[in-house]
Amino acid sequence: MKKLIIVTGMIILASCGTIRNTTVPQAETQDQLILATLWYQQSAEMKALYYQCYRNAETALEENLAGSDKSKPAAVVLDIDETVLDNSPYQGWQVIENKPFSDQDWRRWVDLAEAKPLPGAVEFTRYADSLGVEVFYISNRTVGEMGPTLANLRAYGFADVDSTHLLLKETGSSKIERRERLESIYEVLVLIGDNLADHSGIYEKRDAGLGFAAVEADKNLFGTRYIVLPNPMYGTWLNELMKQGEGATAREKLVKMLKGF
Repeated sequence: MKKLIIVTGMIILASCGTIRNTTVPQAETQDQLILATLWYQQSAEMKALYYQCYRNAETALEENLAGSDKSKPAAVVLDIDETVLDNSPYQGWQVIENKPFSDQDWRRWVDLAEAKPLPGAVEFTRYADSLGVEVFYISNRTVGEMGPTLANLRAYGFADVDSTHLLLKETGSSKIERRERLESIYEVLVLIGDNLADHSGIYEKRDAGLGFAAVEADKNLFGTRYIVLPNPMYGTWLNELMKQGEGATAREKLVKMLKGF
């Protein structure tokens, strides 16, 4: 009987040990945003790149305007978020509070109308205006966010800030129809954005190649008609990686997509 009690106790202890060592699913976090957001907020390189891109945009605008046949009035098109306005405090809040993106929280941020202008952005829009080129903003902020967006842009003196020049999202996220509507009236000389889909519909849905082939085909447009700004925090590029990634959490999916040596 004594031996039986000892054996039974050992089985119970072993079972308890097994329970304690059971793998617990890894909790989802927003830690993948930390370095990207810090780079965006704290690196001098980010500021330098924005100045560089907008200076390049001015040069491209001058050259394209000089080569225009003037059959239509001239225009430039800019995205808003991470193109002219800095929303990185929202990403910082996501990390600090460990919150995924939500439309409700995003709207709370937009309603504050406190996003700062990005380096070179205000100056570029004013320069375009000084050349007689109209400035349009095609953004996937919703039409319901028109009020605070206008207030935010006006506070910093961006050119052509009114409901006519802001083409916000009404239904779908595609910008193709809005660009086409604009191009039926204006000659769009330069398009500026942090997402390739801000420039062409080709980049809205990317295949397994993640859009690299399309970029190669369009290489002569970058710096001449398309100006791409840096945004490591979010975008179509990240959405496509997450679709293709394998794993239970964002971190697992992203790590598995890394290439090492």
